[in-house]
Amino acid sequence: MNHAQDARATLNRRTTRKPMTTKSKRVTWICLIAVLFLSACSSGKSSDGLGAYPKSVSAVDETSTIQTLRTIATAQLQSKATRGSYGDFNSLVQAGLLDTRFIGGTPNIRGYLFTMSANETDFSVNADPQPTQAQPTTGARHFYLDSSDNVIHVNQGQKASKSDPAL
Repeated sequence: MNHAQDARATLNRRTTRKPMTTKSKRVTWICLIAVLFLSACSSGKSSDGLGAYPKSVSAVDETSTIQTLRTIATAQLQSKATRGSYGDFNSLVQAGLLDTRFIGGTPNIRGYLFTMSANETDFSVNADPQPTQAQPTTGARHFYLDSSDNVIHVNQGQKASKSDPAL
């Protein structure tokens, strides 16, 4: 067999379709049903479908906010170790400990407004839901973290504080 015949034989093997088995037909139907279900859940309005999409976005926003609070705590610890004091958002950005999303007194990240007070001996930071045009869907819980124990506290209905339950 020459090279041209080898190429034709390989091409025929690749293009020859095998009949679908019962199992592969079942998998195809399950995938189709899953796609239809997910498209129904992720409709634009929370009143459409099952409303799962806005809830999942809220969970993602809250998870992102919790991670952001941990990042802020790490930046504050580094600031205290290297400069001898805690810093506000701008000084932490200038020191390269936080990225430019935190420039300003009250950055809004993923639908959460972050406020912080800091001095040489301690800091505290709150993260409260604050929807914007860019982030219309957001979490519902309020978070608090301070330098005394670096534990995140959560409140369901109002600005969180040290007296609220730990996360």
